[in-house]
Amino acid sequence: MAPVVGLLLLCALSAGLQSTTAAGTRKLQQSNGPANTYGNAASATTADLVNDPAGRAHLLARLSNPVAYTGSYPLYVGPGQYDVDPTVDPAVVSPINGGPPAAQAGSWQVVGNSGAVALQALPFTNDLVLFLSRPLNENGGGDASLTNLLTVDGGTQSEVAAIYNTSSNTFTPYHVPQLAEAAGHILLPDGRGLIIGGNNINLNGDFLQSGAQAIRIVDPTNLNYTLSGQLDRTRVGVTLTTLGDGNILIMGGNQQEVGAFAADPQPTTTTHTPPTCSPNLGGSVADPDYDNPSFSIFNTGNYSQSPSLNLALLLEAWPVNSYPYVVQLPSGSVFVAAGDIMGALYFTADGASNDNSIGDLPNLPVPISYPQYGGFTLLPLEGPNYTQQVLFAGGAGEACSGSSTPASNTSYLIDVTPGADHSLVTEQMAFPRVMGELTLLPDGTAFLSNGAQIGIAGGAGPNHSLANSGTTVAEIYNVSQPVGQRWSTVADSQIQRLYHSIAFLTPNATVMVSGSETTGEHRVQIWTPGYLQNGSPRPVITSAPAVITYGQNFTIQYSGVPSVDRVVLSRVTGATDSNHMDQRQVVLTGGSSAGSIAANSPPNSNIAPPGQYMLFVLSNGVPSVAEYVSVQLSLPAAGTSTAG
Repeated sequence: MAPVVGLLLLCALSAGLQSTTAAGTRKLQQSNGPANTYGNAASATTADLVNDPAGRAHLLARLSNPVAYTGSYPLYVGPGQYDVDPTVDPAVVSPINGGPPAAQAGSWQVVGNSGAVALQALPFTNDLVLFLSRPLNENGGGDASLTNLLTVDGGTQSEVAAIYNTSSNTFTPYHVPQLAEAAGHILLPDGRGLIIGGNNINLNGDFLQSGAQAIRIVDPTNLNYTLSGQLDRTRVGVTLTTLGDGNILIMGGNQQEVGAFAADPQPTTTTHTPPTCSPNLGGSVADPDYDNPSFSIFNTGNYSQSPSLNLALLLEAWPVNSYPYVVQLPSGSVFVAAGDIMGALYFTADGASNDNSIGDLPNLPVPISYPQYGGFTLLPLEGPNYTQQVLFAGGAGEACSGSSTPASNTSYLIDVTPGADHSLVTEQMAFPRVMGELTLLPDGTAFLSNGAQIGIAGGAGPNHSLANSGTTVAEIYNVSQPVGQRWSTVADSQIQRLYHSIAFLTPNATVMVSGSETTGEHRVQIWTPGYLQNGSPRPVITSAPAVITYGQNFTIQYSGVPSVDRVVLSRVTGATDSNHMDQRQVVLTGGSSAGSIAANSPPNSNIAPPGQYMLFVLSNGVPSVAEYVSVQLSLPAAGTSTAG
């Protein structure tokens, strides 16, 4: 297959940014010198959360009547959504308000209590999910008290993590000694959880220490938590992605809990004048001393980290550059989007270089990183050409957005395949949505949920909310439809999921949704797609290999349907801050006869990096329950197996 590559941007920090503008692009030259230190994060004072019951009551009152703040936007929820008891209500919600039937729109069901408010979710391959939260004071919102083990800012708090069992829909409090809020997290190729970075505020001695430089590994088989090392740089709001060789690219993250238009007070160590917005919506509290425009590579064989190196794309994107979107492309280069800039680069421990086979990519109309982010995903990869398309959905509505800025209802699709037209394909969604979650479904569509109609990400509970008016009606994107007809609405969840909420695909081909720190929301919901409610038979996988490698022909046995027409590998992926790190789906080629599929594994590891995947087979658009398949660089020796 033709090499797929990427593009542009980057610049020598030692020589300064050398930028030219042509046709809406910025061409930068990358330098690979050592990362500079932007201030001393250790000298920053801990941000005190506001203890203001009157302010909280005012905000709750405002949020309970969102219609007053949404103008002409359609809103499918009534008042009272923000003052809800987290008690499990098993009622199925769909259809409502005269909407389409469940066979088309799917349906929602509350199935459990998350324990810790799910700011972050990391699912494993044994029916367990790690939900990560953070301590907040009582009036600042956040976790309800579960175990009374942790006291922060005068409010009794629980453990800041929980293990959720998706089979029983129950949770167990889980101790994470290094605060993981704002960390990056993915599964290692062997199925164990990797959590890198985190935060360094609201700590509690040895019980809860700073996690901003922590490298942690969680083993789902015994729930052992290991602090395996320390980063060379503090990273708050960091992205991870698995490379084709199985190592992990670590990208971006601030050195302190600041950035863009966040709610924290301006740091006391400012040595540069922070930028301000025009029109001024309160100004920016971003401090250049806390910028961390760098990357490094984590070696999954020996747990070492390469020295952090500057990346000019991130520096150019500042101050809206936290939690950049990063994904391995089939050619070996890596797609990066931060702020309003997109690029494709090759990364090694020695530096980054532009992938010039694609050419320059356009700038996005508005920045799409924290705190202005929308949904993002790489669309399914299908042979033999493995066309590379990335989708952005919603986000903040203006280049300089604040808590009162209407969200965008626009999506952008761009084809980054070499030789393709790289123009942005602009389409309109039914609802404005900032902080949305894009989840790939086995049928090749993308499910958009969660988010708000007004504001930006950030804050720490109701007193610090920077967004309101939740967008509770989900939408589906189908790239196979004509332009302008790709978005359609589905069922209304009736639970507003604002800042710090999550969504991810389950092996049952449903979507699990939880979180919303703004509202202290503990309810866990399942959205069951219409393809499981239209009466069509569902295929059943009766046999599949547990481990495969690249360029391999393997057999899948199935029953329940006369034939199958689609076989996909969907990577096991969690979520935080609209960032589904490592999310990808690969459509497998091969042939099928009654009850048996001769499938071809992905040709190389850039198409499907080593790791844990869910194998689905589909018949007439209806997916099976998945079987977990470990895709590895080589098959294990007889008598051995992968972890997880």
